[in-house]
Amino acid sequence: MSIDILKKQIKENKLQNVYLFYGAEEYLIKYYINAIQKLTVNEENSELNFITYEGKIDEESIIASCETLPIFSEKKLVIVKNSGLFKSKKGDAAGSSSKKTGNDKLSDYLKNMPSYTCLIMVEAEADKRLKLYKTISSAGLVVEFPFQKPMVLVKWVIKAFESHNKKIDQLTASYLVENSDYSMTELLNEIDKIVNYVGEKPQITMNDIESVCSKSIKSKIFDLTDAISGGDVSKALNLLNDMAALKEPMQKILFMIIRQIRMLYRIKLLKQKGVSEEMVKKQLGLTPYVAEKVMKISKGLSLSILEKAMSYSLELDESIKTGKITDRVAVELLIAAMGQ
Repeated sequence: MSIDILKKQIKENKLQNVYLFYGAEEYLIKYYINAIQKLTVNEENSELNFITYEGKIDEESIIASCETLPIFSEKKLVIVKNSGLFKSKKGDAAGSSSKKTGNDKLSDYLKNMPSYTCLIMVEAEADKRLKLYKTISSAGLVVEFPFQKPMVLVKWVIKAFESHNKKIDQLTASYLVENSDYSMTELLNEIDKIVNYVGEKPQITMNDIESVCSKSIKSKIFDLTDAISGGDVSKALNLLNDMAALKEPMQKILFMIIRQIRMLYRIKLLKQKGVSEEMVKKQLGLTPYVAEKVMKISKGLSLSILEKAMSYSLELDESIKTGKITDRVAVELLIAAMGQ
C-alpha cells in the first residue's frame, strides 16, 4: 500500500520530490505533511523555505515556486491545496488534449524536478485518468487517505485517551466511534471534550460519552430498528419524528434503515448456517458496539420479515422515483411493515 511506502520513506528520510495526497481524512493528511516538513525545512528558516498555496493556481506559479532555490537550507517544501488540477473538465476526455496546456507543462516539469524541492499537492478528490495524476504516480507517490475502518479507529481512540492518562474499554471506544462520521479530526475534538468533562476520573464510561457527545444518526437508526424488533412501532415512529425535527434528511434515514436491514439479514443467514456470533462479527467487520446492538436486534426479527422488508424497500424505492410517495412516507410504510 502507498501509505506503507510513505511511512518507510519518512522513517528512512528518503523522500520523493513530488506527492499527491487526497481523500476525506484530513487529520492524516496534516499528520504526514507535518512529518515531511520536519525532514525538509529547518524551523529557523521555515518562513523562507515553506510555501503554501490554497485554491486555484496556474501551473506556471507552481513551477516557479519549485524552481526557486532554498535559502540557508538544502531543501524547500511547497504545498498546493485544492488547486482543482485533478478534476476533469466537462466535455473533455480525461488526460487528453489537442494542444500543449499548462497541465501538460506541469506534468512534464514534475518528471525532472530539482532535487532540493519537495512538492505536495493536496486534494479532496483526484481523477486517476488525468495525465497529472499518472505523472505523479510514476515520478513520485500518490497516497489516498480515506476515512479509516471502524476497528482501526477504535484502537486509535484507546491510544488517544491513554495519551491523556485515561482508560476506555473497547466497547465504549467503539460506541464513541460509531457516534462519529469516522473523521479522526471530529473524534479528537470529542475526546478533548470528554477529557475536560471527566476531570481527574481515570476511566471513561458510556455515560460520559452520552453526557458530552450528540447521538449520531447511525445510533438513532439502531434505536429505531431496536424499537421495531421489540414490536414498538409507536416508539419507532416517535424516533423518526425526532430525527425529522433535527432536519435529518429522510432519504439518508431510509438508506440507513435499508442498509441495516441487509446487515441483519446477513447475520440471520450466517447464524442459521451455524456460524458462531464471534465469527459473524469477524466476517462482517463489526465493532464491539455495533455487534452488541445488531445481535440483540436480530433476535427480535425473523428471516422472513427481513426478506419481506428488503423486497418491500425495492417497491418503495420505485414509488419514490416515480413520484407516487415521498421519502418520509416510504420510511413510515417500511417501519409499519416491519412491525407487523
